[in-house]
Amino acid sequence: MNSRRLLFHRIRENWNYQYKIIKSVVDWTVLVYLVIPAVIISVFVYRSWWIESPGWIEFVPFPILFTLYFFLLWGGYFKTYVREADIIFLRKNEKLMLGMKQGGITASYISEMISAALLGLLISPFWFNHYNLGIKQLVLFLGLWVSLKWLIMAINGMLNAYVRGWRSLFRSLPVLICAAVIWWFSYEAFQFVSLFPILFIMIFNGIVSMLLVKKRFTSIHTFEQDLSIDEKDKNNYTEMIFGLSMDMEKLPKPRPVRKSPRLYSKSNRIFRNRNERNGFLELFIKVATRDTEYIRGYLQVLGVTGAAIVFVPPLWLKMTVAAAGFFFLLVWVGSVWHKLIGNHPFTRKYSGKEGYVKGKNLVTTVLIIPFIIMCGFYVIVIQLMRSLFPFF
Repeated sequence: MNSRRLLFHRIRENWNYQYKIIKSVVDWTVLVYLVIPAVIISVFVYRSWWIESPGWIEFVPFPILFTLYFFLLWGGYFKTYVREADIIFLRKNEKLMLGMKQGGITASYISEMISAALLGLLISPFWFNHYNLGIKQLVLFLGLWVSLKWLIMAINGMLNAYVRGWRSLFRSLPVLICAAVIWWFSYEAFQFVSLFPILFIMIFNGIVSMLLVKKRFTSIHTFEQDLSIDEKDKNNYTEMIFGLSMDMEKLPKPRPVRKSPRLYSKSNRIFRNRNERNGFLELFIKVATRDTEYIRGYLQVLGVTGAAIVFVPPLWLKMTVAAAGFFFLLVWVGSVWHKLIGNHPFTRKYSGKEGYVKGKNLVTTVLIIPFIIMCGFYVIVIQLMRSLFPFF
């Protein structure tokens, strides 16, 4: 087996792993009721953007588009597709291992170019029809973006391979500042249509990224770093996909041992009136608010639904998205309640009690009210304001 066949085998294994992770989360009900309708609606919405620019794009000036692409720079590493067992066999075959690593890093460069092309295809209707820019400017813009993405990937591979947690955050802060400065210079050069500064920035970013990954590209003695980067990238992907699942059991994250929790550390009771319903409510509130996973999941449902309502132009699509989000939130709340209360050994036997049912219904109602207010504001209030004030 040569290095090219080994690389393709590892890439295929990685794709199969990602497919299995997605398959474990997206069952046939989610596929039929959410994924397929979302894909069909997205195709029609994208086609409508080419025919006529949506109204909300009027409130997205070009600097905002440039800023949004800055947030898309983060995430991803130069992968070498090494495995822990390679330390036994492949390190004895330096040529085979080095060829696989070089092919993996090259594939990472190419995959980011493909990502840039797809992002360019996404904004093409606005780029040509609304901003009145040409294909040359789009190619330069994507070149600036992908070159800076390469540079950030190379730096993060060096900084975050071993350092985790708050130390990683503090070490990444200078990278964020430097990337913002480079992106600002890129915007200024793009605004003045200065071809030489744009090409200089692109070449600078590309060369520096290559210099930073040169050691990994030319040596097998960075095995621990390569393995740490690949495992971290795989874990980030797994956590992201599992975070979308309501029923998938998440692995507990390691936390420092504390004598008392940060939240409700000295509280005994939340409700003065002690009854079955309030007991279940207090238990749910304390458990759910102590874990940011559930708070983040609730905010994600609200945020994704609100963004979808804003971006889809027809009113009937807004209503459809709001209805789908409503039913999805109902299922999510029921799943969280079952996981925290209904499935716990101490409370499972009370699942048929009146207090249990009342507590669950009250939690569902309280969490649904902000969602309804948000959807009502986006669907009704914004449509009314646009009819009264066309410039809004």
